[in-house]
Amino acid sequence: MEGMKVSKNYIGVVGEAYYFEYPETWFIDIILNIQAAKKGDPILAKAGEYKNKLIKFLIDEGIPKKQLFYAGTDAYTPWWKLEKKDKKGIIVSHKVTIRTGDRYKAYKALEKAEWLNKKDKRISIRIDERTPIFKSKAKDILKARELACKNALEKAESLAASLGMKVGKPLEIQEFAKESMGAGNYGDNDWSTIRCYAPSRGGSDDDINIELKGNERIVYLKYSVNFELIPS
Repeated sequence: MEGMKVSKNYIGVVGEAYYFEYPETWFIDIILNIQAAKKGDPILAKAGEYKNKLIKFLIDEGIPKKQLFYAGTDAYTPWWKLEKKDKKGIIVSHKVTIRTGDRYKAYKALEKAEWLNKKDKRISIRIDERTPIFKSKAKDILKARELACKNALEKAESLAASLGMKVGKPLEIQEFAKESMGAGNYGDNDWSTIRCYAPSRGGSDDDINIELKGNERIVYLKYSVNFELIPS
C-alpha cells in the first residue's frame, strides 16, 4: 500500500492479528507399484490391468469418477539394485490422484484396498498427501484486519504515554506479506508419507472409526503503522 508523507514527529509500530483457514480440497496420491525381477516379467503386462482394477474399485466404493485423476506412470530400477548386474529388477508405478472435499470418505475406501497387496507380494500401494487447498471466511479476515489496526493503536498509545506524548492520526500504513503456520495435516509443511494399510477390525467399541475435522491453518496479519506524535 502506498503511504502518505510521514511528518517529522511520528511513532511507528507493528499491529498483529490472525485468522484461521480451513481445508476445503484434499489431494491424495495413490501410487500402485509392481515389482519384477527383470524386464519382460509377465507381471509387468498386468500393471495397467491392476491400475484399472484400482480405479474401478474406488468408484465402486463411492469415490465419484470426476474426483479421480490419472497422474501418469513410471518404470525404473531401484537405486539400491543398480550395481547388481544380474538382479537389477524393475518397478512399474501408476499414480492416481483423488481430489476431494470429503477426506474421511476417501480413506474409508482406501482402507479396503488392501486386497491389492494380497494379490501378489510384488504389488504394493503407497499413499501420499499433498498440501490441501485452504479456504477462509471473509468476515474472519475483516475482523483480523480490524484487530491488527487496533493492536497497532494500542501499542502506539502505550509507547507515546511513556514519553509524555499522545498519538494523532495515522500517517502511513503498510501491510507485510502474510505468514501461515502449518496445520499439522498430512501434506501441510511437515507431512509424512503413509506407506501401508492396517486391516479393518471389528468386534469392539475401541475399533470404531471416529471422524474428525481436518486441522485449520493459522494465518498471521501484520501492519506497519506510523502515527502522528503530538504533545499531551
